[in-house]
Amino acid sequence: MKKLLPLLVVTMLFAAGCASSALKKQSEYIAFEYEAMTRGAYKKVIVKQDTVITITGRDAMPITKGLKNGDWNKLLSALEKVELDKISELKPPSTRSHTDAALAANLKVIKKDKTYQSNGFDHGNPPAEIKELVQQILTVSALENK
Repeated sequence: MKKLLPLLVVTMLFAAGCASSALKKQSEYIAFEYEAMTRGAYKKVIVKQDTVITITGRDAMPITKGLKNGDWNKLLSALEKVELDKISELKPPSTRSHTDAALAANLKVIKKDKTYQSNGFDHGNPPAEIKELVQQILTVSALENK
């Protein structure tokens, strides 16, 4: 029995490593794009598994930084709560961007060869169904949520 326990522990650790490796490999095909704009302002964030690119103006140089594994896991966790097939049907909670009182924003989630895009919403006030995901994207970027 004493010899069996270490073998069991090693087997379980190996299986867990393979599972996390498969999840990591699958998440390589996921990317997020968040864009907010109005006549005088432009902001864009592109997030991939290990990189965040933030653009804070139409002529601005992109700011590229590494993404911590813990931040990527938070993004994936928030993504799991979103029904991607219904993201284009979400209704914005406010429409201040229709009069340039707020930046008009949208979210794209790219999984392998398929892109899911939201309807427009006010920057800083996304639909409740994607709010956590948008907040995570803004948190890892160089943008402020305002």
